[in-house]
Amino acid sequence: MKKLLVPTDFSTYADAALDFAVHLAQKVDAEILIMHVILTPVNWAKLTREQEKLYPDTLEVIKKAKIELSTRKSKISALGLTVSELLHFSDGKERVIQFLSLEKIDMVVMGSHGKYGFKSHVLGSNTYTVLRKSEVPVFIVKPGEEAFSFKKVVLATDFKESSAKAFQVLGDTIRLLGGEIELLYVNTPANFMEDQKIREMGAQFLEKFAFYTHGIHIYGAYNVERGIIQYAKAENADAVALITHGKTDLQQLFSPSVTENLVTYLDKPVISLNVTTKDK
Repeated sequence: MKKLLVPTDFSTYADAALDFAVHLAQKVDAEILIMHVILTPVNWAKLTREQEKLYPDTLEVIKKAKIELSTRKSKISALGLTVSELLHFSDGKERVIQFLSLEKIDMVVMGSHGKYGFKSHVLGSNTYTVLRKSEVPVFIVKPGEEAFSFKKVVLATDFKESSAKAFQVLGDTIRLLGGEIELLYVNTPANFMEDQKIREMGAQFLEKFAFYTHGIHIYGAYNVERGIIQYAKAENADAVALITHGKTDLQQLFSPSVTENLVTYLDKPVISLNVTTKDK
């Protein structure tokens, strides 16, 4: 893991994500890229200096953003880490997701606005898209009073072969960051199977795709979100990892909306990877 992207709106929530990114970067000697997106009324890159003066409010926003970015960059540089900043102007048509490949990003670290939910308050106009379409793990952090710990991580999966590559990437990522995995299968009424069948399916999946030894934990719940939340709280997990499917078909056990709901209702960090991006 060489480069972490931290989108920021300079809020306390974004700063909590940046603090965590610093923690990760120190563990794995990674570079941090701090990115802020400014929505502009026109295509800013095509304006001349004289034309920019026609938008004094935007110029003031840009000035303040540069100061905020510089302040955060200086604090991180003082820690001996490699850090860069990116101020991107967007008229709403471009997507932050394009920078993941252009900047060779290995992980995105974002802040969540806690109890206010994720869907109503996102960091920048494109963060929701990043969560759904990122080809790299997305780590969503909530600010808390306690020091962050990343030891016990619940990894929820469906044991489907289509999840294999994402399962391996998330497993490697969690271990690289110092976490121990508790593998979870949520047994719901809509997709009910007997425990023995689940364990057989899980054993076959692990034998074929796992790089490490895992125990299989089964938890019954009305739906996937409730099962993950209840299990994570009961086991006092430090974080939750989730493999999602790009399709939102009701037949899919894990859809992007599951991750979004977990971010909203679970008072723990969430790391997510979309399975379809690893099958390209």
